[in-house]
Amino acid sequence: MPLLSQAAEVAFDPYADAVDRAKSKEPMVRRKAIDDLGRLRRPEAIPVLLPLLADENPFVRSAAVDALGLMRAGQAVPALSQILKNDKVATVRQSAATSLAYIGDPASADALILALSDGEAAVRYAAARTLGAMRSPKAVGALSKAAQDADAGLKRAAIGALGMIGDRSAVPALQASMADPDAAMRAEAAKALGNLSDPANAPLLEPALKDAQPAVRLQAALSLARLGNAAGGETAYEGLKDADSANRQQAANVIALVGDAKRGLKALKDASAAEKDLNTKGVMALAATQLQARLGISDAADKTQATPAATPAATPAAKPAVKPAAKPTPNTK
Repeated sequence: MPLLSQAAEVAFDPYADAVDRAKSKEPMVRRKAIDDLGRLRRPEAIPVLLPLLADENPFVRSAAVDALGLMRAGQAVPALSQILKNDKVATVRQSAATSLAYIGDPASADALILALSDGEAAVRYAAARTLGAMRSPKAVGALSKAAQDADAGLKRAAIGALGMIGDRSAVPALQASMADPDAAMRAEAAKALGNLSDPANAPLLEPALKDAQPAVRLQAALSLARLGNAAGGETAYEGLKDADSANRQQAANVIALVGDAKRGLKALKDASAAEKDLNTKGVMALAATQLQARLGISDAADKTQATPAATPAATPAAKPAVKPAAKPTPNTK
């Protein structure tokens, strides 16, 4: 390779090249340049990207939104909040809600709460998930209302967000969701109540152990187990035989938390040995290991409990040693 070509290759700066391409008149060139700047994660790119949030092309705006989110650019929060509220393109607003989750600045909570009423479902869902990820107590009221919305997707996202936030003021909304006609909502509410980590919520979960749907029963059992309550143990043992592999996995996770050495460990090992689904088999084996660790049982001790020690064979009695006769002392006289 000629020396000039080598020098040119060494001197190539991908950051400077991307900055230059971001000024192109071609929207797709600008978009690709923005993607490259986002991947490079150079803080000095933030002032380059901020003006591109107002680009005339929605694909370019969306790329700039994504890049600033990936870079955790706190300086972009006011502009991203405005995009979430005012951009005419739903996909750009949705990207703004997601990027605000990466940044995690509480200053964006008001815009996200407003977005729970956005005209596009995908924007509403993204806003709910971001408020949950940010653990914004300010959003509990709006999310509690969204948890009763006619839109099933928003309801589920809102219930999950309330569980992530973990504020006790969400309990009435979650309690109402435990009676939702949709089993998926009841399961999500049971999970959220468990995530609040408050043993006082156990009475709200225990009735769900009799739910008609196995997934709801097992989620309630898992949430109770995470609260230190073993009331769902029998539900979990039954769940190990469920036709749905996801339910069998959930059952194994419950037993790992509340099972005992005598029944729990044997049930997990028997279920794992009989399991045909490899992923579920792995979950059961891991649950057995976790249960052993929780109970302080080593593998060696477990094998000793499982297999009685063999009785050693009787050793024949040793014959008494025969003392050799003394040699006659020669007469020296």
